[in-house]
Amino acid sequence: MEQMKMCIRTRDHFKAVGDIGSANKFEQLALHSKKDLDVARVLKRRGDPLPRFHYEARVFTTVVCNTDLKDDDLEVTLVQGSSYNVSNAKDIDTYIVWTFPYPTEAPVTGRSDTVYDTNSPVYNTVFTVPIQRNVRACQRMFKRHALKLEVWSKGCSFLCCCSGFFRSDTLVGTVNVKLAPLETKCTIHDAYDLMDGRKTLGGKLEVKIRIRNPIVGKQLEQVKEKWLVIDNVS
Repeated sequence: MEQMKMCIRTRDHFKAVGDIGSANKFEQLALHSKKDLDVARVLKRRGDPLPRFHYEARVFTTVVCNTDLKDDDLEVTLVQGSSYNVSNAKDIDTYIVWTFPYPTEAPVTGRSDTVYDTNSPVYNTVFTVPIQRNVRACQRMFKRHALKLEVWSKGCSFLCCCSGFFRSDTLVGTVNVKLAPLETKCTIHDAYDLMDGRKTLGGKLEVKIRIRNPIVGKQLEQVKEKWLVIDNVS
């Protein structure tokens, strides 16, 4: 059953990326697996012994692709922070200001919502920025630049600040996520150290970046499967 489900999932994936030849190949594998499963069910229902079978080691090459994204979309998820190294760990309120370095003359910027009273905030902020994957300037940007993320701590207003004075927001730390891996991969997902220049401050920020296909070529992945084959039934 799992073998057939794997074939159907892979068939649907190849259809979504436009590789009809590979989709048809996995369609046939799914049909063969279903036929074998049907034979086993009929024999069991009749009380006959199950057929002889053997396992084969098979290797399948699949194309990794985020099919839910458009060709010129880049999606960023600011997942969560962990253990920010601050003195007010239980009552710090933080948000993230992000800067995407394209277009170079007018980088795209934005910010997350504020998460209150924790130094391990869960942001779950998702945003999408447009890219031009076939434009050389955009391709160079991926090779050389990074997504800049600044973690800020909110100050307090005159009304709520215990000292009676306004306190401005302060920078907790910065993360720069290099975009070069997206030349050959369609997803980056990691937790990055908060930095002050080259100094590690303590604490991490989990970030995921996705594009439909890598900027250069396709991302291929080999999957090894233990494949069950039912021998010929007379």
